[in-house]
Amino acid sequence: MLALIAAFLLSGASSKAEFQPVRILYTGDLHARTAPGPDFAAAGLPRRVLGGWTGLFALISAQRTDACLVVDCGDFGFGSEAGDSSQGRISIEFLNATRYDAAVPGARDFTGGPENLELLAKTAEFPVLADPMLDVVLKRQVPLFRPYFVRDMKGARVAVVGLTDPDIPLLNRHDDFGGLVVDDPVTQVARYLPAVEAESADVVVVIGHIRPADGCRIADSFPAVNLVICGAEPGAPESRLTHRNTTPVLVAGAYGQRLGVADIMFNKTEHRVYQVETRMLNVTPGPAGDSTVAARRVTELCRAGADTAVCVNMTECAPDSVGRLRLGALVAEAVRRKAQADIAVLPAYALESGLAAGPATRQDLFAVVPFQERLRFLIVDDTTMTRLVAPDSVNQHEPAPLLAGADYFVVGDTLSWPEISQVERVRMRDRKPGQYRVVTTEQWLERARAHVFGSLLPQTLTDLWIGYAVAQETLKPVAGIRLYPATPGLVRQQTGGPVNINTADSQLLQTLPGVGPKTAERIIEYRQTSGRFKSIEEIQNVKGIGPKRYEKIRTLITVR
Repeated sequence: MLALIAAFLLSGASSKAEFQPVRILYTGDLHARTAPGPDFAAAGLPRRVLGGWTGLFALISAQRTDACLVVDCGDFGFGSEAGDSSQGRISIEFLNATRYDAAVPGARDFTGGPENLELLAKTAEFPVLADPMLDVVLKRQVPLFRPYFVRDMKGARVAVVGLTDPDIPLLNRHDDFGGLVVDDPVTQVARYLPAVEAESADVVVVIGHIRPADGCRIADSFPAVNLVICGAEPGAPESRLTHRNTTPVLVAGAYGQRLGVADIMFNKTEHRVYQVETRMLNVTPGPAGDSTVAARRVTELCRAGADTAVCVNMTECAPDSVGRLRLGALVAEAVRRKAQADIAVLPAYALESGLAAGPATRQDLFAVVPFQERLRFLIVDDTTMTRLVAPDSVNQHEPAPLLAGADYFVVGDTLSWPEISQVERVRMRDRKPGQYRVVTTEQWLERARAHVFGSLLPQTLTDLWIGYAVAQETLKPVAGIRLYPATPGLVRQQTGGPVNINTADSQLLQTLPGVGPKTAERIIEYRQTSGRFKSIEEIQNVKGIGPKRYEKIRTLITVR
């Protein structure tokens, strides 16, 4: 930061006294992960271990300056046994002890309903920024939630605007979010920004458990916004850094494994931001027997006993598209067997993180599906089965649910099954007399509007999965669902030959194994900026196509 000030002074821009550096430290998706875990965001095996609240506490203390704000972008309370057993309170105690200045709730922070979030916000020694309509939902007479605050930081008035997570209705049952209607993130900023500007804010920082694409829309729509910080994503954080006339959009690191640092250089005389410098710091675990203040404070918060290995995982399942499908098939099969059902239907978002190869502790297994979703056992016919697998009541671009059970005839795309919109109808291949015995989550049943309630199982999704894994002792991969075309004429024409990566559109590129919407767009962008692919090997220059993924698609592509 001092080097940046010196550069401005050498350029003759202003005097040192006119500049005020403001530092923003940010985290996201802590999920109450008190202990270190495998780092899936970096390449290389075996996986290194990062995170842990002892290390995060110490790093925040070391990076804090006299003009600094520490913020969290949501999903802090639930996602570990410690978090769930304390109903999120252990996370609030940690944020209080670390002296956070603000946090926003993510969709998963509504676990237990808005009343539980109200208790967490009351316990917090910092503002929990959210839509004030939450006070209406909770029938509060004294306001508790507010969408922003403005604070003077040594002559720079800094506003932090907190957005309400648009995925709250997506990831929770109706009763758990009280019917709260959540506006698009851009609409939220448009509503709050005039009030922020009326308080003479010099620097505007927007935080929220939102997607980077939404962050870019906000940054491009509102010149008054100086910085947007989004929720964490699986894998390495990918931020859009500042260029000329471009507002930086930052992505937080997940599970307390990384701390984001943004240094804002503000000129108090000109009342404008000169530059924003950002970096992401790894959180190294605290040493065994650490007696520092940080270690002692975190130990007070986390009194859980030692976690030991309960089974062995044969194959690493990183939280990428391939790893999530492999792990999802295993979880779905576990639930199907333990529930003694013909078919298991699980929404893809039931999976939270990956699973490293080798010994797996109960804590590792819990982290895979940590939200203890309730399950229902149903007996359904063909029509209801299709409604469960491809409901028209949800966004058709969502990933199709994870399936386990018999093989299927499918009307739609049988080469890949990445989106709900590509599934038109399903029918069990080996039809049994009567109807299907199906197990699915209560929340997915509500979203699918299947109008079948079935019976509530005594064990949650998390319990069934952990019980299966422990009983297996050695977790072996299971085959994914096999799909057969029920109506070959409806199967895409490209299945008869390789995909021409020089002419294929995004939809066609997404039929390749492991190629999703983002990677498809990167392929198209590459050939627009660099010209036609001269060989199929050149596709490895596209971000997201590494050697392993290339091996899976090289026989399926051409450059004719």
